[in-house]
Amino acid sequence: MSKARVLGLSCLLALALGFAAACNMYETDKANKLVDAANASIKDANDKAQSGTTKLQAFESEVSQIEDEQGLEKTRTEAKAIIADLEKARDGYADAGKKFTEASKLKLQDKFKEYLDAKGKEMTKRGEMTDALIGEPKALIDSNNHEDYQKKSADATTKYQSLKKEADDLEAKAMKIYEENKSLFKQS
Repeated sequence: MSKARVLGLSCLLALALGFAAACNMYETDKANKLVDAANASIKDANDKAQSGTTKLQAFESEVSQIEDEQGLEKTRTEAKAIIADLEKARDGYADAGKKFTEASKLKLQDKFKEYLDAKGKEMTKRGEMTDALIGEPKALIDSNNHEDYQKKSADATTKYQSLKKEADDLEAKAMKIYEENKSLFKQS
């Protein structure tokens, strides 16, 4: 009887361990924590990007009205403030991209991993896009004349637009995955 009892308890223990392992098969909780941290980075980055682009719009009209060295220096000082905001935004997007990418490498359902990978690539691209946007105020600081500024500014704008399209395409890919697989995602 004791052998039967030991065998029965061993089977129950094996079943319990198997059930516990099955329940913890996916690292969803860890992924969700990384996603929450990434979302916080995105919010901060969006706030800084909004501040920087608002200042950039005013900056663009001021550049065309520079008449003397004093006006140039004043506008260059404003350019440095814009750059500071955009650098913080760029770094926030890059941080979010790293967190999404890290989460995508965890043991998760395939579609969730695919979504996280797309979001990681999107945020990395948004960081690159914001870095390209820095090129416009930086062009004023680095340029020796108006023509040089216009060329550098136009190059930065072209690069920004190209990167924005890539980021928007990655966002659309991630949203498509999300919409087709809503049940896999944490509802907040």
